[in-house]
Order: sequence, then structure tokens, then C-alpha cells
Amino acid sequence: MESKKSKNVVHSEVIRTDYFSLPKSLKRKYITPFIILDQQIKRNLINGGIKTRPVNSNGLWCCSLLPAILCIYAYFYKVSLLYKIVACVSIGLLVYSCLFILFLSVSCVVLNYDTIHGGCTASTMASVLLLYVFLEQDLAFSILCAFPTLHLYNLLLRFCLLSHPKTFTVGEAMLVSQGISLLTITILIKVFYDIGESDEEMEFINTIVNTVLSTVGLIVTALYLLTDEQRNLGNLIKILLVGFIFTLMILHSIIGVGFLPKILYYIFFDKNRVQIFTFWLSLVVIAVVVLVSRTRLAVKASTVTRKAFHVLASLVFLSGLLLDVNLITLASGIGLALIILIEAIRKSQIEPISGALQSAFDVYSDDKDVGSFAMTPIYLFAALACPLALVPAHAGAPLELLAGVLAIGVGDTAASWLGSNYGFYKWRHDNNRTLEGTAFNIISQIGTVYALQLFELLSTNNMIIRASVAAVASGLVEAHTDQVDNLVLPLVSLLAFQATYVLC
Repeated sequence: MESKKSKNVVHSEVIRTDYFSLPKSLKRKYITPFIILDQQIKRNLINGGIKTRPVNSNGLWCCSLLPAILCIYAYFYKVSLLYKIVACVSIGLLVYSCLFILFLSVSCVVLNYDTIHGGCTASTMASVLLLYVFLEQDLAFSILCAFPTLHLYNLLLRFCLLSHPKTFTVGEAMLVSQGISLLTITILIKVFYDIGESDEEMEFINTIVNTVLSTVGLIVTALYLLTDEQRNLGNLIKILLVGFIFTLMILHSIIGVGFLPKILYYIFFDKNRVQIFTFWLSLVVIAVVVLVSRTRLAVKASTVTRKAFHVLASLVFLSGLLLDVNLITLASGIGLALIILIEAIRKSQIEPISGALQSAFDVYSDDKDVGSFAMTPIYLFAALACPLALVPAHAGAPLELLAGVLAIGVGDTAASWLGSNYGFYKWRHDNNRTLEGTAFNIISQIGTVYALQLFELLSTNNMIIRASVAAVASGLVEAHTDQVDNLVLPLVSLLAFQATYVLC
């Protein structure tokens, strides 16, 4: 009896704290059913022995962010055929996500399916119909795009939740799995199909990025398949060497004999890029020096200290987005591959490299990094870079490309610093976010955009109004969500920018 009572108390407490500021009628009609659904899924996961990241909610709403952004851009803007294809496939992922949520609300048995089930098949058909009817694509091509993507999404979702306890919430697992699945199908379409993309420079960049990401994927797979006896420095060097040779062979076959001088010229000498690269290199050196010195001291870094790396990463992306979008696109693709590779080596248990990386992780790990992987730095890099992949060329693109920098590098960092030092009034008793931090979050984003406009580094129509709407949206979400900020805030900012698209 007492146990049942305590469960009811916890249930009511979660409902009360999650949306305390809304009118009661709105709570009962619209919000309460979703809270009850969320709690039912949490109970089913606990009963099934599945451990998600320990937070109050599952973040089910995250599954709609990426498909919504893709579909809005595909509908309202002039985008490439590839972009439209990916948007249609994302709708299938959203349909399956909704069905997956309904299945989880009944039982977690859906996670134990080893094969494709009815929900996945139905979601595949939704994408196939969109591709075949609205984009007038060949039926075989539509099936080849939709079926592998949905199947991969199903496998990744189960892999995230079953094989890596305490690493993801359900919503975070959905969002990460969606991103990987859509990135994979994008690369495959570019490799095996000619869909009429004519930008020679972007094709050059995409070739390099896709090759590097593919190589890292193969290296990570090889590290994963090593036995305990094979996990030594010699085998690691062999795997990296084979990966390097594979990359050279692929680039040679696609770009041509002089691919290496061409790449070096593009990075360092074309359009005076050597100055930009030198600035980035100086920031990287600063970050490495601080990281090594702090690791040697073995003193746990505070939240504010960790935000210093947010500032350094944001300076890299801000300078690239303002001065040379194509170069930062190339750099972000290679940088993401390197971060994934470093994390894979840390988890590979190959000494002494893995031990050194683990020491740095112990010092700088976030309280959200309680699972199998250090997802926070990967999320940070992906957050800053995701607008490059999601925002098509249009009048308001220069501002929207800064969504990650503004939401994470500026707003979240400002909120963390001021909230921890001067914050007094908390949003609620179980939340460490303060009203002062949120206010500074919003003001700092607007102020940054105003400064960029003042120094004529950025100029789009009604940019202050649009930035204000995005800042308020991301600031309020940052104050109330318990999902990883680095993952969701840039996408929320992009949706807010899209909501004000008429102003651009």
C-alpha cells in the first residue's frame, strides 16, 4: 500500500514540476495525456530492465525536430532533389517514431524484435508513397531509399537503448538514430546515383567529407571487432594505416592523380584561406594546452570551465560561417570524424592511448555523460555544424547558419556563467536553471546578432526580430528541458527561425 502511494506521489510530482506555469484547463486537456504516456513508457522500460539516461522525462518530443525542419525547408524553399528525398524519408522515420512510442506505452517487447515488424513496414510505405507520388521517383528507387533507411533506424534505435544503458533518453536515441540514418542514405545516394547536383566545389567538399566519414566508420567497426588479446598499440597503428591508405585510394579514384596538392591548395591558399586556418589552429592549440594542463592537475572541471571549450569551438564556427562557409563545411566534416575516432579509441581499451583519453574524460566529463560514451562533446560539435547540413541557400540562410553558435556557444554559455554566479530566482525547486540565466541567455544572443550587424559582418532582413524569436524559444527550452542542450537547442532555434521565414 505504501509503495503504491509513493508511486502516485512521484507521478504527481513529475506532472506538477514539468508544466507548473500553464493554466489548469490547458494541463488537463492537452498536456496531462502526454505526461501520463511518458510515465507509462518509463515504467515499461524499468520493468523490462532497460536503463535510459537518468532524467525525469523521456524527451519523446525530440523525434519530431529533425523531420519538421527538413520538411519545412523542402516545402517553402527551393532545395535540391536530394534534399526533398531526404525530407520524404524523414517523414517515414517520424511515423515509425510515433508507432514506436505507442508500442512502448503498451510494452517494451518492441525492442526485442530481431526482424522488421509491421510498424516498420508501414512507415517504409509512407516514405515510398511520398517519393513515388509527390517527387515522381521510380518505384524501385523509392523502395531502395526508404526500406534500408527505416531498417537502419530500427536497428540503431534498439542498439542505442539496449546496448548502451544510461547513455540516451528515448527521445535522444530517436534523434541520434534519425540523424545517422539520414546521413547514411544521403551518402549512399550521392555515391550510387546521379541526381543532377551541379555545384563543383560542394561536390569536391562532399567527396572528401564522405570519404573521411566512411573511413572512420570502417576503423570504428574494426576496433569494435578486436578481441581482448588483439587490443594493443601495434594493431591500432595497423588499423589506422590501412584506413589512411583506403582514404588515399578512394580520393585518388574520384578526384584524380593530383588530389593531394589540390586539397592542400584548396585549404591553405585558395581565397586567402591560410589566415582563417591559422586562426583556427591557434584556437586548437589553446584548447589542447588547457586540456592537458587541467588533466595533469586531475581537478574536476566545473560547468563554467567546460563552457570555455564551447566558446573556443563557437569562435571556429563563427569565423568560418561569416568568412568562408565552404571551408567550414569541409572542416566540420573532418572534425566530426576525428571526434568520433577519438571517442572510439578511448573506448577501445588500447593502452597507453585509451588511458590518457580516459583521464581527460574524467576531468572534463559532464554530469550527463553517465553512460557508455562521452556524447556531450560529439553533441556540441554536431550542434554547431548541423545548420550547414540542414539550411539550404536562401535569403535568410546566413543568419540561420548561426543557429548552433547562438543557441549553444553564446546563449547556453552565457546562461551557465551568469546563472551559476549571480542567479538567485530558480524556475522551480527541482531545477538549477535560474530566471537571471535565462534572461542573459536571450539577451546575449540578441546582442551578438546586433553586434554582427553593427560591424557589417551579417546582413539579412529583420534579423534582430528573427534572432529575438529564436533566442526566446531556445532560452525557454534550455531553462525547462532535461534533454541534452547541445543536441536539441540548435534544432529548436532553426524551427523558430523557420517560424519567422516571412520576415526574410
